[in-house]
Amino acid sequence: MDIIKKAADALQVLTDEGITVQQGWYDKNIKGLHVTLWNLGDYDGEFSDDDAEVECASVQVNIWSGRDQISLKNRIKKLMKAAGFYFMGANDELETDTRIFINAMRFLAAEEKKEE
Repeated sequence: MDIIKKAADALQVLTDEGITVQQGWYDKNIKGLHVTLWNLGDYDGEFSDDDAEVECASVQVNIWSGRDQISLKNRIKKLMKAAGFYFMGANDELETDTRIFINAMRFLAAEEKKEE
Protein backbone atom coordinates (compact mmCIF):
# COMPACT_ATOMS: atom_id res chain seq x y z
CA MET A 1 0.00 0.00 0.00
CA ASP A 2 1.31 3.44 -0.88
CA ILE A 3 0.22 5.26 2.29
CA ILE A 4 1.51 8.64 1.07
CA LYS A 5 -0.49 8.47 -2.16
CA LYS A 6 -3.56 7.31 -0.26
CA ALA A 7 -3.25 10.25 2.17
CA ALA A 8 -2.50 12.75 -0.61
CA ASP A 9 -5.57 11.55 -2.50
CA ALA A 10 -7.68 12.02 0.64
CA LEU A 11 -6.40 15.58 0.97
CA GLN A 12 -6.56 16.48 -2.75
CA VAL A 13 -9.33 19.01 -2.05
CA LEU A 14 -6.82 21.03 0.02
CA THR A 15 -4.29 20.96 -2.82
CA ASP A 16 -7.04 22.09 -5.19
CA GLU A 17 -7.65 25.04 -2.86
CA GLY A 18 -3.99 26.07 -3.02
CA ILE A 19 -2.69 24.57 0.22
CA THR A 20 0.63 22.80 -0.31
CA VAL A 21 0.38 19.12 0.67
CA GLN A 22 3.62 17.19 0.22
CA GLN A 23 5.57 14.21 1.45
CA GLY A 24 8.31 14.97 3.92
CA TRP A 25 8.86 17.19 6.90
CA TYR A 26 8.80 20.93 7.51
CA ASP A 27 10.00 22.90 4.48
CA LYS A 28 11.56 26.21 5.56
CA ASN A 29 11.44 27.37 1.94
CA ILE A 30 7.65 27.42 2.04
CA LYS A 31 6.62 30.60 3.74
CA GLY A 32 3.25 30.09 5.34
CA LEU A 33 0.77 27.31 5.76
CA HIS A 34 1.62 23.86 4.43
CA VAL A 35 0.81 20.23 5.20
CA THR A 36 3.29 17.37 5.22
CA LEU A 37 2.79 13.61 5.05
CA TRP A 38 5.22 11.24 6.77
CA ASN A 39 5.15 7.46 6.41
CA LEU A 40 5.37 5.93 9.90
CA GLY A 41 5.62 2.36 8.67
CA ASP A 42 3.60 -0.62 7.60
CA TYR A 43 2.93 -4.10 8.87
CA ASP A 44 0.85 -7.20 8.23
CA GLY A 45 -2.19 -8.15 10.25
CA GLU A 46 -5.12 -10.57 10.50
CA PHE A 47 -3.24 -13.82 10.02
CA SER A 48 -4.85 -17.01 8.78
CA ASP A 49 -2.85 -20.20 8.22
CA ASP A 50 0.35 -18.20 8.83
CA ASP A 51 -0.45 -15.80 5.98
CA ALA A 52 -1.31 -12.14 6.48
CA GLU A 53 -4.71 -11.18 5.14
CA VAL A 54 -4.52 -7.44 5.86
CA GLU A 55 -1.88 -4.82 5.10
CA CYS A 56 -1.73 -1.89 7.54
CA ALA A 57 0.17 1.38 7.31
CA SER A 58 0.28 4.55 9.35
CA VAL A 59 0.93 8.13 8.35
CA GLN A 60 1.54 11.35 10.21
CA VAL A 61 -0.09 14.49 8.85
CA ASN A 62 1.45 17.75 10.06
CA ILE A 63 0.07 21.24 9.58
CA TRP A 64 2.81 23.91 9.71
CA SER A 65 1.68 27.50 10.17
CA GLY A 66 2.31 30.82 11.83
CA ARG A 67 -0.89 30.32 13.83
CA ASP A 68 -2.84 27.49 15.38
CA GLN A 69 -4.91 25.67 12.72
CA ILE A 70 -7.60 23.91 14.77
CA SER A 71 -10.34 24.25 12.12
CA LEU A 72 -8.03 22.90 9.37
CA LYS A 73 -6.98 20.09 11.70
CA ASN A 74 -10.63 19.12 12.23
CA ARG A 75 -11.26 19.31 8.48
CA ILE A 76 -8.26 17.07 7.69
CA LYS A 77 -9.44 14.59 10.31
CA LYS A 78 -12.87 14.42 8.61
CA LEU A 79 -11.33 14.07 5.12
CA MET A 80 -9.00 11.29 6.21
CA LYS A 81 -11.76 9.39 8.01
CA ALA A 82 -14.03 9.76 4.97
CA ALA A 83 -11.24 8.16 2.90
CA GLY A 84 -11.17 5.12 5.20
CA PHE A 85 -8.38 6.09 7.59
CA TYR A 86 -8.61 5.45 11.33
CA PHE A 87 -7.65 8.36 13.59
CA MET A 88 -4.95 7.33 16.06
CA GLY A 89 -4.25 10.56 17.93
CA ALA A 90 -2.98 14.11 17.72
CA ASN A 91 -0.57 16.51 19.31
CA ASP A 92 -0.40 20.29 18.92
CA GLU A 93 2.64 22.34 19.82
CA LEU A 94 4.32 25.66 19.29
CA GLU A 95 8.04 25.74 18.54
CA THR A 96 9.06 28.57 20.81
CA ASP A 97 12.24 29.49 18.92
CA THR A 98 10.64 29.74 15.46
CA ARG A 99 7.06 30.58 16.56
CA ILE A 100 5.75 27.89 14.19
CA PHE A 101 2.60 26.03 15.18
CA ILE A 102 2.50 22.31 14.46
CA ASN A 103 -0.79 20.42 14.44
CA ALA A 104 0.21 16.76 14.13
CA MET A 105 -2.16 13.84 13.58
CA ARG A 106 -1.59 10.13 13.08
CA PHE A 107 -3.79 7.85 11.02
CA LEU A 108 -3.92 4.15 10.21
CA ALA A 109 -5.10 2.56 6.99
CA ALA A 110 -5.86 -1.12 6.51
CA GLU A 111 -6.77 -2.98 3.38
CA GLU A 112 -7.07 -6.54 2.24
CA LYS A 113 -3.69 -7.86 1.16
CA LYS A 114 -3.40 -8.49 -2.55
CA GLU A 115 -2.16 -11.85 -3.72
CA GLU A 116 1.43 -11.77 -4.95
